[in-house]
Amino acid sequence: MFNRIEIERFRGIRYASIDGFKQINLFFGKNNCGKSSLLESLFLASGLSNPLLPIHVNIMRGYGKVRLNDLKLDFYNLDSSLPIHIMMKNEEKRDLKISLIEQNQNNISLNASDANILSNVEEGKYGLKFDFMIDDKPFESQINFNSSDSQNITRNVPNDYVESLQCIYLNPKYDFNASIQGLNKILQNKDEHFIVDGLRIIEPRVKDFIFTDNDVLVDIGLKKRIPVNMMGDGARKMVSLLTAIYDCKDSALLIDEISNGFHYSVMCDLWKVLINAAIRNNTQLFVTTHDVDSIKGLRDAALENYRDIVATFKLLKTSSDELKAYHYSLESLDYSINQEIEVR
Repeated sequence: MFNRIEIERFRGIRYASIDGFKQINLFFGKNNCGKSSLLESLFLASGLSNPLLPIHVNIMRGYGKVRLNDLKLDFYNLDSSLPIHIMMKNEEKRDLKISLIEQNQNNISLNASDANILSNVEEGKYGLKFDFMIDDKPFESQINFNSSDSQNITRNVPNDYVESLQCIYLNPKYDFNASIQGLNKILQNKDEHFIVDGLRIIEPRVKDFIFTDNDVLVDIGLKKRIPVNMMGDGARKMVSLLTAIYDCKDSALLIDEISNGFHYSVMCDLWKVLINAAIRNNTQLFVTTHDVDSIKGLRDAALENYRDIVATFKLLKTSSDELKAYHYSLESLDYSINQEIEVR
């Protein structure tokens, strides 16, 4: 389980240092305070050897261009002269620096003694370099693009490093069909009750489900099973969340805007199901919201049995773009909301 993250020069975050993570972590705050960027930082640090991840997080935001100036969007104030730096700690220390590889084609030195010659970048190419360490053991990976053809991609990753984490990031615009492929594993292990219990929060008549031809068919007591898509966004998202927790056994799941698709009245039961699933699979959850009802739902779900494994953080960005995280106990959440330390 991760307990701390430090971020420097990523997107709109000049600096952040947050500690005190537990198994269930909820981050709340106003729009544009840095919630999504925090989750993206966690995601990048979970895949240290994969230099494609910055591209993937941009695609999740709906932006898939990979020109040189597009890669600069991830750097604080668009300044790529200094690397992005993300450090996370659990049983091991994961330290990542992301640098922009850039060469000015109009100023190429042919002097063999020139210290600025880049041996790893050809003329007309640009890219990203990941310098990372696991417990102070260094590694490097790169992705390079051709300026004349941004789809011409080369990637170099270390042969002696195998990623130990299986982290999934569910953004608000997640692909439902892509997120449920793990259902086969759930069915093979006879853990379908894992999904059924969750679906009953949305529809109490649910008896069982089957997964066939990439469709989830649910029995709610009618003559035929119906596609889960016909039960609405809440049912589809419930299946995605629980499948992702199952896939992230002994690892981490990142959920952006958890309340999307759910009615406020189910939030407490939703949290109970997610917490129980996370405990069973030893999954650490990092969740964001700007919705008061989802915060109250977590408080109500956790107060009785789960207070020791839940942490809640209010995120605020200072005028100097430092991301501050203020930890609130479950008992103090009402006070924070009533004092208009608001999230809506």
